[in-house]
Amino acid sequence: MAQTQPTENAAPANNGLSYTRALVTSVVLMLLVMTVDVVPNKTIDYLAPAGLVLVSLLVALKVTQVDFVAAIWAPILSWFVALITIGQMTRPTAGSNKERELILILHGLADHAWWILGATTLAAVVVFIRRSR
Repeated sequence: MAQTQPTENAAPANNGLSYTRALVTSVVLMLLVMTVDVVPNKTIDYLAPAGLVLVSLLVALKVTQVDFVAAIWAPILSWFVALITIGQMTRPTAGSNKERELILILHGLADHAWWILGATTLAAVVVFIRRSR
């Protein structure tokens, strides 16, 4: 058997998170952060939004170059999934079930919009810097 030698033009291994792994990683980490924030007092304080920024930064730094767009989608997707799962503990008690769910989603997104936009912008800046190198 002939052994193949690596060529000089071979592309280096693209280590990092793939598109799917980046999104799953951000969702799982955000679920953990949201749990730590919500469970003690049944409200979303500052730990979950700050955690969103850190999780978004981590994903933007670790995603592969071909899957950079995953870093842009990760903040809003991970926040929304954490909000509709763990965030259920913060749901209001008045109104019908549909009204309470709607209030949870609208309030959870609107009240933390600056955090979500900031995390998305940070991820986009990191992606832009990494792509330009």
